[in-house]
Amino acid sequence: MADLVFVTTEHCELCKKAERKINFLRPFFSIKYVDVKSEYKEYLLRVPVLLKKDKVLEEGIFSRIVILKNLIF
Repeated sequence: MADLVFVTTEHCELCKKAERKINFLRPFFSIKYVDVKSEYKEYLLRVPVLLKKDKVLEEGIFSRIVILKNLIF
């Protein structure tokens, strides 16, 4: 099972930018990519979303600082 879940959708420029921002986590976490249409429909209007278990680490415009803060606390 993945440590983190990245909820995305196709043709989403914000998702592509967010994906580049979470690449720094790859050495430390496995990241599962899921399409919002197939799973996690509750996040349909909030993509991209990064989850750890059921906790939202970041959504929308991603910030590495916010992600790290939410991972720690």
